Amino acid sequence: MSEERDRILDLLAAGKITAEEAGRLLDAVDQRAAQAGATSATSTTSAAPKSGSGGLPKFIYVKVLSTKGDNVNVKIPLALVRAGLKLTSLIPPQAMEQIDKSMAEKGMSFDLKNLKAEDLEDIVDSLREMEVNVDSANGDNVRVYAA
Repeated sequence: MSEERDRILDLLAAGKITAEEAGRLLDAVDQRAAQAGATSATSTTSAAPKSGSGGLPKFIYVKVLSTKGDNVNVKIPLALVRAGLKLTSLIPPQAMEQIDKSMAEKGMSFDLKNLKAEDLEDIVDSLREMEVNVDSANGDNVRVYAA
């Protein structure tokens, strides 16, 4: 699938397609990859965790298609987020209190002591339905989603 993405981005960079067209094509490639992944996951592993129709997402994607050619494609493994949560158990209680206090000063009410691994799985499950799309007036396109 990366070859298709590269071809689309090359067409965009060459000015042969618009950012909107590239976004639609990339969406189609993503949908086809997700369908192929769902099909192979159901046919090869019956023990894979399932939630809803698409299973748990494995990555968070951040994609920016710029009309200036400064494209960004970030793929963040959710396993990294899970590992980070496990590391919070190593933070001393005084440091956690300081982090919570600093976040509260910035308007974010967040208590690290109450964040548990089970809660993270609920969050990851909810990410399946999360999607952020931004289309700017100058033709730039930003997309954030989990798959």
